[in-house]
Amino acid sequence: MTITDAQPAHSHDVVKAVNSHDSEGRPGRVIARLATWKVWLVTTTVFTAFAGVFFASSAPFAIPHVENECGQAPPDMRFTSSAADVDSFLATCGEAGREAYQNMLLADLFYPAVFGLFMASSLALVLSRLAPGRRVLSLAWLPMLGAGFDYLENAFAWRALAAFPQPVATTALLGVASAAKTTTFWLAGLLLLGSIGVLIARKVRGHNRPTAS
Repeated sequence: MTITDAQPAHSHDVVKAVNSHDSEGRPGRVIARLATWKVWLVTTTVFTAFAGVFFASSAPFAIPHVENECGQAPPDMRFTSSAADVDSFLATCGEAGREAYQNMLLADLFYPAVFGLFMASSLALVLSRLAPGRRVLSLAWLPMLGAGFDYLENAFAWRALAAFPQPVATTALLGVASAAKTTTFWLAGLLLLGSIGVLIARKVRGHNRPTAS
């Protein structure tokens, strides 16, 4: 049996295990279906292409373009920022910089979902090989929580940009959403790396285990 022959059987086992233990229904089935190489390859390809343009190009909606126009990183790229930081950023940007920031926010309507699905699929794929049960696989939802904080951050950024130069009370919450987003994504990343480490350790132990003569 080849690896490709074994893959559908493994995916079926994951879905069956989750469905048999999942009292919450649909959420568990969604995560189980993310735990496949096919979905992972699709989400990885989309994320890699999107991130390459968004973070490392001179496109009108790319982050480097905003940094070039405004002379500093946007609030979205900081761990946290105060209301004064956001207002200062918008003022320093000038009209051209604020237009670039608006274009970036338009692209950022898609990035949280793209990154969240990539991370969720990666986690689901790895966790399903550690223990394909509902409780373990539910941890794969963590990146989607981070994506939710990212969208909340974007909502506050849109409100601040639309109201400029008038201050708005919700701007003070942008930094809170940024910190929650970054912390959640970092936790998801650490969980992914740790899970991969456990899988590698299991395989090493399996290869080193003496076989019966």
